[in-house]
Amino acid sequence: LQGLIYGLVDLISEKEYQEFVLDSLKLSKQELDIESDFCPDLLYSRLENMDELDILTFQVLDKKTNPLVWNCIANFFVLVCHYSYIASEEIYLPQTIESVDEDILEVLSLSYKQILAENRELISQISGPEIEGYLKDELVKNYFGPLFLSDENE
Repeated sequence: LQGLIYGLVDLISEKEYQEFVLDSLKLSKQELDIESDFCPDLLYSRLENMDELDILTFQVLDKKTNPLVWNCIANFFVLVCHYSYIASEEIYLPQTIESVDEDILEVLSLSYKQILAENRELISQISGPEIEGYLKDELVKNYFGPLFLSDENE
């Protein structure tokens, strides 16, 4: 799923926002590494914080980028933060993370499909082995499988 999000970074209009998202994706990769001793609060601060240097703030400020791109990026980080907090056995979750359920994955997949309809080259950037890797995850396969399994990619 993270690989799909990397493909969206180039669609962000502001270079500063692109770099922030790329750095955040690198942090999320560390978090997704099972052997990493990572604090979920650090990743959450990339999503939302008091300094207003975060994904949710950039999503509001960036009027040039397709809002669906920011929706996908934000929803990805919400999911990663959610699972990170669960894995760390945190008792108290930030409010944004507390209400996460599987529906957010459906919203993410619908937004991604709409972006693909407008940007066909995105799907061609993903290699066959990458697609096979994505489809090993049942949740990803359930929501994103039709993107990769159909001849028309719609």
